[in-house]
Amino acid sequence: MMKSSPRYLSGAALCVCLWHNPAPAQLSHNLSIGNPVALSMANSATAYIRGPDAIHYNPAALALVETKYEQYKLQMGFFDYEGTVSGAAPGRTFDPLSNADYLDDPLLQGEQSRDVSVESPSVYLPFFGHTPLPFLVAPGYGFALRGGTHDQFVFANSAFAVQIFGYERDMDNIAAFNGQRFGITRLAYFNPSIGFELTDDLYVGGSIGFSWQGLGVTTRTRSVLNTVGELSALAGNLESELGVDLGLGLNPYNDVGVLEVEAEDPLSVAYTLGLLWHPTNWLSVGFAYQSEGKARMKGDFKLSYTDSFNALMAGLQPADNALAVLDGGVISAEPAQSGDVEIDFTQPQWASVGVSVLVTPDWRVNMDVKWVDYSVLKELVFEFDQDLDYLVLASVVNNLADIYSGGGIGGDYADPDVLRLQRHYEAVVDVSIGVEYRYSDNLFLRAGYEPRSSSIPEDRQDLLIPIGDADLYTLGFGYRMGEGAQLDVGFAYLVSEIHIAPGESRNATSALEGDVIYNPYRGLQIDHKLEGYVFSLAYSTYF
Repeated sequence: MMKSSPRYLSGAALCVCLWHNPAPAQLSHNLSIGNPVALSMANSATAYIRGPDAIHYNPAALALVETKYEQYKLQMGFFDYEGTVSGAAPGRTFDPLSNADYLDDPLLQGEQSRDVSVESPSVYLPFFGHTPLPFLVAPGYGFALRGGTHDQFVFANSAFAVQIFGYERDMDNIAAFNGQRFGITRLAYFNPSIGFELTDDLYVGGSIGFSWQGLGVTTRTRSVLNTVGELSALAGNLESELGVDLGLGLNPYNDVGVLEVEAEDPLSVAYTLGLLWHPTNWLSVGFAYQSEGKARMKGDFKLSYTDSFNALMAGLQPADNALAVLDGGVISAEPAQSGDVEIDFTQPQWASVGVSVLVTPDWRVNMDVKWVDYSVLKELVFEFDQDLDYLVLASVVNNLADIYSGGGIGGDYADPDVLRLQRHYEAVVDVSIGVEYRYSDNLFLRAGYEPRSSSIPEDRQDLLIPIGDADLYTLGFGYRMGEGAQLDVGFAYLVSEIHIAPGESRNATSALEGDVIYNPYRGLQIDHKLEGYVFSLAYSTYF
């Protein structure tokens, strides 16, 4: 039998875990709706929103529409990614062997650090899939209509992007091991809604959102082994189970292959409820809640293996029965595998409470408190239509590592045809503030600030969604163009930095014993800065 290096045994378990939760960690919450008034006041809109975008921010405010409100929007965004992956010495991360044959990680190519920049933004769209663009763009339209002159009901509908985020990197970029191409989109294409006037100063409302949810990711995968002590234990156990000599030609750095996934759910449903108390013209208090949006995305995958990984699988193919004892499966030993995949994904529920106060006849101050329950994203489950070679070994190594770490690696990550990704994201609570100044009867100036907490804990940070705590600064204006017509413009600047120390993140740099979560940059340092520029324009007519 061909001798096979056990370096792949942990690598197989590691390589697939790049499929991180695609929810962009507070990056897109509220930013892609495209309402320039809300955007320019840092999304402090729960108690101060007019027109069809109340469907999202607070559907109770729909009841304030007098007769008809129609709105056309255009949203644009650009994100700049700058950062490095670096080592304490050029390419040096750890010394896995006493003879120090592999001190230098080839990932750094002998340099002190390598750039992780993005080539261009992209979006993942229905029918078109990954679509590179010079910047992200999303048009929108909505209307609200009172049933009759004295009717207490206002009906509304709108279309907008709940979530839209993506990018492309060069395949040779070091960050391609944490996502060469990535895109996630949630399009709310049908949102029937209603606002109702309970009393002269109390309003309620609700909406049902029908959305398309899509995800596309292409990434290189690599394995970075843990310490020699653990490897020897894993290799010895596997040799004993298989009754073969695997050899100890340990190489701690290996490219496993290129993984491509595209999946979508054309119908994901969520609902929004709202309450608005507006006792005087200088005070409004609002509350809004949106439910989870569950999606069962179905699509295609392809995994193209490197020659060396494929040779390993061909060598292990006769050991199918022995591997089955360790929760293994059928090995294909094919250079590539492709088929169908299904992915469960939940858009988190959220709630907000807001107040709007007209402090003087010319100055308005809005404040919102927002809660987004990303803690629901404890894990993601990927179900494949066949046993995958890399999942066969991932399942075996998961079980072996669990034994040798005393059950401390955090659960069952893989079956031969199922991948379970531990995310452990967190719910966040943030406060935003916005101000509006009436410069004249026709011109309104706006500004706002929102500190946005990251739902990704420090020990789960990575380069797939490279965002931590962020600051959002906003500006805008509104101009009344005549009786019943208005132009609103909003601009936002978002900035976030992450600094991941060697061994800090279990999704990127971990060096924990028995940790089989994907760590392409084991023992390296990651520093990254993300800057986002968002522009929104809306033309509204109201009667």
